[in-house]
Amino acid sequence: MMKSIILFLVVLSSLFSADDGVLIKAKKIGSEVVVIGENRNPFSITVAYEADFKNLTAGKKMPLLFVLGPGSSKEVLTLHIDKKDFTFKAHYDWTIGSKDARHDNTYIYRLPYKAGTREMVSQGFNGKFSHFGQSRHAVDFNMREGTGVYAAREGAVVRTKSDSNLGGANRTFEKHANEIIIEHSDGTLASYTHLKQNGVLVGVGEKVRRAQLIGYSGKTGYARGPHLHFVVYRATDGKGRESIPVTFMSAKGKIQNPKKGAYYHAL
Repeated sequence: MMKSIILFLVVLSSLFSADDGVLIKAKKIGSEVVVIGENRNPFSITVAYEADFKNLTAGKKMPLLFVLGPGSSKEVLTLHIDKKDFTFKAHYDWTIGSKDARHDNTYIYRLPYKAGTREMVSQGFNGKFSHFGQSRHAVDFNMREGTGVYAAREGAVVRTKSDSNLGGANRTFEKHANEIIIEHSDGTLASYTHLKQNGVLVGVGEKVRRAQLIGYSGKTGYARGPHLHFVVYRATDGKGRESIPVTFMSAKGKIQNPKKGAYYHAL
């Protein structure tokens, strides 16, 4: 989740703030103040936008919730100037992914490791250690450090991190997790997390095939030991997201609710 706060005091000029490729700018054009949102990232984002103003009339009700596609820019708000001595203050939050994404529930995912091998589930859906709230439908596979991680579904790589060597059983380590995020054709995102340092084999913008080797497991970030944290999710608003229950295919058939302690063979 990414967060940014901005403050506009609109007089006669255009003011803006950029944060990790997200730019929101307000500009006085004639008798109006126009707010434009720009997303320079290779993935969609969902933005929650709130504004307080005086002597202006907004064309939309606050707060606003909108999606900016990858590499896109659009007008998100227009305000009419009622008096010359107007003021306008705004702040926003944004998160990766689109609130409009709709998961293809007919899709059957492969297990995210090499065909012919098996791994144990150390934490399944609604796991007591950390799989609740936004992560309630995540799955942890107890993979030794350096085990190959394979794409569970085809898609485009939209974010990677591989420079960390820090990890531990404390949430202060969360920001140190190495990961790969892949966007699917239905707009949902898959996160492969806790990869080893320099354990990412794909780059942003790359099209990944189903069953392609994409990295190596590790224990970076919020982790008690080496494992792969896999979750599919969509954004809900500018701050949150929801994980999505998915179905895997194993050598013995479909898996709709991976069980802690169970071993599953990948096809």
